[in-house]
Amino acid sequence: MIGEVVAETWRLFRARFWRTLVIVLLLLAPLELTVAVLDPDFSSLPYGWWTWGALSAVVTLVAFPWVIGALVHDVERDDRAPTDAYRRTASRLPDLVISAVVTTVGIILGTLALVVPGLLLMARWALVVPLIVLDGKPWRAALSRSNVLIRGRTWSVVAIFVLLTVIGGVLVVVPVLVGYFVIQNVLGAWLATLAIDTVFIAFYSYAPLVIYRRLTT
Repeated sequence: MIGEVVAETWRLFRARFWRTLVIVLLLLAPLELTVAVLDPDFSSLPYGWWTWGALSAVVTLVAFPWVIGALVHDVERDDRAPTDAYRRTASRLPDLVISAVVTTVGIILGTLALVVPGLLLMARWALVVPLIVLDGKPWRAALSRSNVLIRGRTWSVVAIFVLLTVIGGVLVVVPVLVGYFVIQNVLGAWLATLAIDTVFIAFYSYAPLVIYRRLTT
């Protein structure tokens, strides 16, 4: 299972790279640019740290889940235009956001407790986005169903995400180095961040979708 899922995820990443890039940039490019602009100077703004923190939280807990949901929908439903992926998942955004908050808090607490519980929770909840976007399940039902589907395969899913994280880390080395050490400044940080976003969002969208297909068909 591990090798097959990683291989299929890599195939989807290569085949849909430009489509993925467009979908990611549509939402994240302006948000990440704002974060990059505020980051060096947030202390000069009224309540600047809180402004920067709130915007970063919006990107993490609202934008990221929506992008992942849009990518999953785009692959499985073959949306006509990149904007359709967002339009057709807009109604699922509340469940995506709530599930993102719940899973993020759970994984952080589990990681702080002993690392391993955090990894286990991440694996058990891996299918939440496909279940919300494709099956129309509310966030609670999606969490429960994901847990049931992954049971007995938890460590395999952990291994899949670990492998993809390593592969993703290798892929972003060059753009990160170019962004931070060649281009530098806000523009360099922005481009490096978008490279990281594109690679890891793609992997963390396509791998759960591949697993979802295997376990529900």
